[in-house]
Amino acid sequence: MIHGDSRGGRSPRGGWSLALLACLMIAAPRGLAAGAGRGEGGPDERKGGAGTTPTYTKDILPILQKSCMNCHRSRQVGPFSLETYEQAKKRADDIAAVAGDRSMPPWQPKAGKGPRLKHDPSLTAADVAKLEAWADAGAPRGEEKDSPSPVTFAEGWTLGTPDMVLEMAEPYQVPASGPDIYRCFVIPTNLRRDITISAVEYQPGNRKVVHHAMAFLDTAGGGRERDANDPGPGYTSYSNAGVPVEGDLGGWAAGNTVHHLPDGIGRPVPAYSDVLLQVHYHPSGKVESDRTRIGLYFCKKPVRQMLHWANATNDKFRLPAGQADVEVKATWNVPVDVEALAVTPHMHQLGRSFRMFAVFPGGRTQDLLHIESWDPNWQNTYYFDKPISLPRGSSVKIVAHFDNSAHPRNPHSPPKAVGWGPEVGDEMLVGYIGVVKKGQDLTRPGEKDDLYDILVRQYVRKLLREQSAKSAR
Repeated sequence: MIHGDSRGGRSPRGGWSLALLACLMIAAPRGLAAGAGRGEGGPDERKGGAGTTPTYTKDILPILQKSCMNCHRSRQVGPFSLETYEQAKKRADDIAAVAGDRSMPPWQPKAGKGPRLKHDPSLTAADVAKLEAWADAGAPRGEEKDSPSPVTFAEGWTLGTPDMVLEMAEPYQVPASGPDIYRCFVIPTNLRRDITISAVEYQPGNRKVVHHAMAFLDTAGGGRERDANDPGPGYTSYSNAGVPVEGDLGGWAAGNTVHHLPDGIGRPVPAYSDVLLQVHYHPSGKVESDRTRIGLYFCKKPVRQMLHWANATNDKFRLPAGQADVEVKATWNVPVDVEALAVTPHMHQLGRSFRMFAVFPGGRTQDLLHIESWDPNWQNTYYFDKPISLPRGSSVKIVAHFDNSAHPRNPHSPPKAVGWGPEVGDEMLVGYIGVVKKGQDLTRPGEKDDLYDILVRQYVRKLLREQSAKSAR
C-alpha cells in the first residue's frame, strides 16, 4: 500500500456483527427472495429437488457447515451461533429469508461482472430452496445417521497457529470521547534473516474501538525514534507510518477475511525489521483498552514472485450536502508489466456503488470488480481465480457513486458537505490492487524484487507533479 488510508466503515456501535443482526431483523419475505426474484426455485426445488421435505441432519447441516458456521459459532463475529439443531431451528425462518434475498452469506461483488473470484461463499439456488422448504415444513430434525461429520475450526486464528505472533508491547487506553486516534506501535521482529510470508492475520484486541489496522516494515529505526519522542505507548501518525518504510503487511477492516497466497508467491519481511502497527481508534463512549496483534505465516515452498499493493485513489473530491448520487473517479497507471491477483475496494458510510476495471493499451476494457450496493461493514479483499495480465501502459480505473442525502447510514444529520478525510464522518475512495511483476522468478540466481521500488518512485513522481501544479496556481 503506497498510500495509506482509513480502511474501514464500521458503524460506531458494533460494526459487522450488528450488520449481521440487522440483516435478520429486516429480512424480506421469503416469497420475494432468491427463487422468485431470479426465476429459480419452483415447487420441486423448494422441496430439495426430489419431492421430499429437507431435514436438518441430511440437508441443512451441510449448508450451515459450508457457508454459515465460520462466523455463526461461539466467540466469532456472528451475533448468534448456528452450531446445534436447536439454534438453527429457532432461526429457521430468518435463515431462509436472508439466504433468499442474498444478504447472507455476505458477498458484495455482482455475479457476472468481472473475472471469477475465489472464496465465494454464496449459496446455490438449490441450497436456498432447501432452506426455504425446511423452514416452511417446521424445521424437521431428521435422523442422526444422516448427519455429516462435524467440522473443525481453528480456535483463535482463522488460518491456525501462526509461525510468528507480533503483539503490542502493552495495552493502549482509548479515551471515552474525542476525535479519532491514529496510533503507531513499534513491534520488533528480531528476525535474523529475510523471510517471505504467505498470509498475515490481524486480531484486533478490542473491536469496540478498533476501526482498522495497517502494518508497515521499518528497517532504519525511524519508528523507534518517533516512539521515543512521543509520550505513552507508540506515536501518533495519520495516513502511514510517518517514517520511510521498506514495505507493508497489508491491513484489516471490518469484514476483511484472510487467505494464504498461492504457492510460489509471497510477501517479503526483511531481517531485523520493525513492524509499525498503525491502529485507527474510534472512541466508543467509555474508556476502552486495546492490545491488537498480528500473526505471520511463513511460505513453505520456494517463492518466485513477490506480491505488492498499488492503488487508484482520489483524495480531491467533495460531496455536496443533500446530493443522493455523486460520481467520483480514480486511476492508477500501470508502470511495468504485472499480473493482478486481488483487489480491495474502500469507501466509508456514504459509499453507494463501486466499479473497478482495467483499460488496456489498445483500448479494450475488462471489469475487475463491480459492487452495486456498497456495505461499509463488509470490506473484503477479493482474489481472482486466475491472475490477470496488465501490461505496461494499461490503467486501472474506478467509477464510484456516493449518497450524501439524508439516510440512516449518513453520519451527519442534517447532511453536510463531505470530502476526503481520516475520520469516520469523512469519506474516502481507494481501490487497492495486489500485483506481482510478470515473468519474475526469484529462484533464478541474481534475480531481484524491484517492484516495490518501482511503485514508490511512481507515487513520489505523482506527488511532485501535484505539488508543482499547486504551486503554479
